[in-house]
Amino acid sequence: MDINMIFFLNIIFISMINILGGIEALLCSLLFILIIYLRKQDITLTIVLVVISIFLYINYNLKTIDNLEINKTYEFKIEVVSNSAKILKTDEKYLKIDYYPILDEFFEDGSYNVLGRVDKIKDTIVEIIILKEEKVETPIKDLLDNKVENMIYDFPYNFQKFTKAILLGRKDGISLDIKKKFNYTGTAHILVISGLHIGIIIFSILFILKKLSYQIRYGLAGIILTLYCYGIGFTPSVLRAYIMGILYLSAKIFYEEREMKKALILAFIVSSFINPYAIRSISYQMSYLALVGILFLYPKIKEDIKEVISEKFQRSKIIDYVILSFSIQVMLMPIFLYYFRSIPLFSFIINIIVIPIGSLTVQVLFLAFLLSFIGIGKFLVPLGYYFYKILDLIIDIFYKIPFLTLTFYVKISVLLFIYLYFLILFFIIFEIKIIRKYWYIVLGIVPLIFIGSFQRDEKLDLEQIYYRNTSNRILFLNKEPDRRDLLLLKDSGIKRLDYIVTSYNLESEELKKAYPRAEYMILNKGEKIEVEDEYFINKKGKIKVKKSKR
Repeated sequence: MDINMIFFLNIIFISMINILGGIEALLCSLLFILIIYLRKQDITLTIVLVVISIFLYINYNLKTIDNLEINKTYEFKIEVVSNSAKILKTDEKYLKIDYYPILDEFFEDGSYNVLGRVDKIKDTIVEIIILKEEKVETPIKDLLDNKVENMIYDFPYNFQKFTKAILLGRKDGISLDIKKKFNYTGTAHILVISGLHIGIIIFSILFILKKLSYQIRYGLAGIILTLYCYGIGFTPSVLRAYIMGILYLSAKIFYEEREMKKALILAFIVSSFINPYAIRSISYQMSYLALVGILFLYPKIKEDIKEVISEKFQRSKIIDYVILSFSIQVMLMPIFLYYFRSIPLFSFIINIIVIPIGSLTVQVLFLAFLLSFIGIGKFLVPLGYYFYKILDLIIDIFYKIPFLTLTFYVKISVLLFIYLYFLILFFIIFEIKIIRKYWYIVLGIVPLIFIGSFQRDEKLDLEQIYYRNTSNRILFLNKEPDRRDLLLLKDSGIKRLDYIVTSYNLESEELKKAYPRAEYMILNKGEKIEVEDEYFINKKGKIKVKKSKR
């Protein structure tokens, strides 16, 4: 049975339900199965694919809800981080629309079960009247947070936030400046817990348990990994890495052969079953596509490159690593172009230096984290801080080099996104002589960049940014805007601003250059500004919008 067909079917189905909907996705999948059957004449594979399609369709309908309705009461699962609330589930189902909730009560950071009535809905902003709330006890998460906090509290602020990001998945405290540096150099994956981190963590656990017997060692590693991932939260990228990590440990315990392609496919199917809408997460897409680049694209490039380099270079580990890094970059290039309108041109070279240092930093800090449970973790933290300083220095050096990233200031067509992945798939499937014969297909990329139709619908983060076009054009900000926010402001037709009002000291030079005539104001706690029938008030350090009572 061709397991790759099951993988591609799953991709088609999950992608289609996000573009078209449930029944359309099912029809697309069945059409795909018909084409496969006519080509392969494999009845067993056909039955398996049909069963998977129907199963995914039923699962999709059972686990999703179309939208929220005004004056209706729901049971919400809400997560609050740094005063920002996020709806995780509604009546135990996933929403097809990403709503930004405004709560009528203050919530500390944490997870909550909330019984609430929807009072107002405007675009994707939903105001919820709290009828009953219960904070979810998270003892494992709290334990992990406290261990990391106690381990690093004597060190500089930036190092603390970096450590929390790579060990706990807490990126909310990382400064905009650091994010910009990592994004520009194409090394932002270091800040996100994914396959690289989970692999390092498994190795670290096995290293500490090396004195134990073989099966007990790998069994305990699986238990520790499960508790750790449960504590930090099963985000889409963590879930993928966790499933593949558990499959790896299980294969070692039962002396089975490790097949990474099958493990990737199984992880994709399981995560799709748990959350049909997880594919909307950019980290989810990048996590899987990076591994697809390693397992499918890298061997093909390595094989084809033999024709142009000598046998001596073919045996070089450095060349091998360059090809691996390049394969990942090529696989992720459409993602960067589509979501961020940029292409990291030389990140595959930078990652050859950054990944080893970053991996050492993660490994040392995670070993310190594990050893903190027996009271000796602090002895390793200074070494982790030393590696962090080296990593920070390297990123700073590369950040000063111009043209590492190519930025596009036009909207990127969905057609271009699809076409680029079609070309990559074309390269993976066909022999190099066929690719050379049809090289001119690549020329079709250029006009697709400028096609205005089939654009994805991008919207501003309406929980953090408010714009009002009255006699004065006013922008209210609750966060430091990044380059993507500036692009979306321009896309929204906001060419000029008279006032920019913030709840903090604005540092963005890009925003000031984009709107040089705007006057900047800070709205202090308790102060308010009235704009027609609304007023904007700084409530507990965050600007909220209210209706005027007149």
